[in-house]
Amino acid sequence: MKLISKPLLYTPEWLVSFEKDAAGEIILSQYPGEVIREYRMRYDMSQEDLGELMDLRRESISRIENGAVTPTLDFIRAFIRAAALIEAIRVERAQHKEINVYLLENIAKEFGFSREKLPFMLKIGLESYDKKLVKIQKSLKEKRYGK
Repeated sequence: MKLISKPLLYTPEWLVSFEKDAAGEIILSQYPGEVIREYRMRYDMSQEDLGELMDLRRESISRIENGAVTPTLDFIRAFIRAAALIEAIRVERAQHKEINVYLLENIAKEFGFSREKLPFMLKIGLESYDKKLVKIQKSLKEKRYGK
């Protein structure tokens, strides 16, 4: 049986692949909560941040990450879409000085996120990218000058 889905007009193919890879990683893992925690930490989010993004309490996120609660497929789908949008924000930041908010708004819309969530997701994506960039620059400086 082939699933019929509406075509994505704005979401690039690499982002669809990112979603599929993340979904496989979480669903096939013996410990899906640990994979979710790794993604959360990759984006430098607190459990409170992820809870706000997913409309859940911090305690619910903690239970999922610690394996006390198995994440539902709806949670996994929403989580993967949030991670993919944050990844798109980071890539947009890496490729351009100006963020194409129109593109990101449309991707968010295709993923089913309300417009109100986008500023928070932009904040997470941009801050996590900028922190990663600073770490890389610091590491390169230390290697160059032997510090």
